[in-house]
Amino acid sequence: MRDMVEGIVLALLSLVAIWGAWQVPAASPGDTWAGIVPFAASVALLALSGVVLLNGLRATHAGQASADGGDSGTLDILILFAVALIYQQSFRWFGYVLPTAIVAPVVLYIFGVRNWIGLAASVIACPLIFHIIFFELLGVFPPYGEVFDLFDWFRG
Repeated sequence: MRDMVEGIVLALLSLVAIWGAWQVPAASPGDTWAGIVPFAASVALLALSGVVLLNGLRATHAGQASADGGDSGTLDILILFAVALIYQQSFRWFGYVLPTAIVAPVVLYIFGVRNWIGLAASVIACPLIFHIIFFELLGVFPPYGEVFDLFDWFRG
């Protein structure tokens, strides 16, 4: 029963995320749509929620008690979703560089990285790598912050 409830919660969460991804404005001709990554992640979350629901249905039909079942990771997914919402909203206020530099080590820590040198390196490496992938290779323009933008310091 627990897996079914978690599957339903994740499905609803993914539908909200899909709707949010559709709110990203369309790309101009020749550019890549900036919402493609959040949309793909939302659809993947919807597929995972279907897997959780199917596992819950199988356990129910097999008569297994799921009350003492192992950790399915739903709490981690919900925490990661909250971090993603804060991260996305912080783009508007602080641009791309600062939120990415803050969120990268947090997410890596959630996924089990405990090496402090690696976490510190992710503060610089992740914004740089993502900048190259999205803004240089894919041609998506970086969001600039309304309140403060660290990218302004780099440009001079």
